[in-house]
Amino acid sequence: MSPEQVSRRDFIKTASAAGLAAGVGLQVMVGHAEPVGNKKLRVAFIGTGGRGRSVMSDALKHENLEVTVICDTSPESLKKGQDQVEEKTGKRPAGVGGDPYAYRKVLADKDVDCVVIATPCYWHTTMYIDALKNGKPFYGEKPMSITAWELKEIQEVRKQHKDVVMQIGTQWGAHEGRRNIIKKVQDGLIGDLWDGRFHRYNGWDTFSGWFTEREKSGDWMLEQAVHEFNLMWWVTQMHPVSCSAVGRSGIIPGRDTTSFYTALLQYGKPLENLVIRYTHTFIEVPDQDGGWGFKIVGSKGDVDLMDATAHLREKPAEGEQTIVGEGPEGETFEHLGNFFQCVREGTPDKVNCGIENGVGSTVIGLMIRQSVEQKRPVTLEETLADTRRPPVPAA
Repeated sequence: MSPEQVSRRDFIKTASAAGLAAGVGLQVMVGHAEPVGNKKLRVAFIGTGGRGRSVMSDALKHENLEVTVICDTSPESLKKGQDQVEEKTGKRPAGVGGDPYAYRKVLADKDVDCVVIATPCYWHTTMYIDALKNGKPFYGEKPMSITAWELKEIQEVRKQHKDVVMQIGTQWGAHEGRRNIIKKVQDGLIGDLWDGRFHRYNGWDTFSGWFTEREKSGDWMLEQAVHEFNLMWWVTQMHPVSCSAVGRSGIIPGRDTTSFYTALLQYGKPLENLVIRYTHTFIEVPDQDGGWGFKIVGSKGDVDLMDATAHLREKPAEGEQTIVGEGPEGETFEHLGNFFQCVREGTPDKVNCGIENGVGSTVIGLMIRQSVEQKRPVTLEETLADTRRPPVPAA
């Protein structure tokens, strides 16, 4: 069968300072984690800044689970993480701080069943690779990577450690109704896919620290927009073949991140008719926030991916013209629940968002960033050939 004869449906089916570690009794032993079963799950948190403590709040709502270790290079964040757990559970977890690579003691601790990693973006791939090599199940905040070089590195390591449970923190993937409607779209519900209309309009950028540095955050098309890009990947199961994007930086003082940008993504066979438009801003006027929208229009109808709802152009002989995805909603709490269940069962293939989602969403962000930086259209091949590395200090 020639590429021109491959149907979209067939393609989808086949593509598919609180104390150093030495002072708190961590027992180090490298090896692959075994399924935990029904015993209490012992969880460590690496990174307990704002996002890390938010994720931990959701984790602590789960039953039969104990946060046993907190790790952070910031004494303030480390203490806040320990305080949060103690206030909630009455038991203070061990603390691991010190040099930037102190987290490796946690990854090698045989008394830790799994870890949740919520560190600055430029550390993500390095830590995720270390977790894989230690056989330690991990829930890692998005984005998975901020450079094409990292994508290649982590994919190679993953091939050698396929049995390790890894979940990327694109938590919109925990919405079962969304999963159901996307499956229907892949099965032809709205026909051939034509026009993707995505946008996120944020208020004035007031972030600080590493968020303001493109080299460390990956810029907003990676630090934030990978949520949207994960939806794009989820539906298409394809990388775009080309990207043309324009944007502006330097508008908001004290940062080199992009203040706003618009991108056109084009796809190849069997989705050669699909073009996705995406606009992302951090310059909205107060009280005039334009929100977000994630819609794809096809030959038979459209789908709102956030609402998990499709609208058909014509009412079918049987059934409804508006179809809502079946299944419960889900966010970070449910996403963590899926991860914990996979750790208990030893089922890395059942995570909501694994390495495929991490790669798929990151590639789109990298293509857009390169096009904005170079002020020209770029191809997938050009983006993947980029050899830049994140500023992780030498171990």
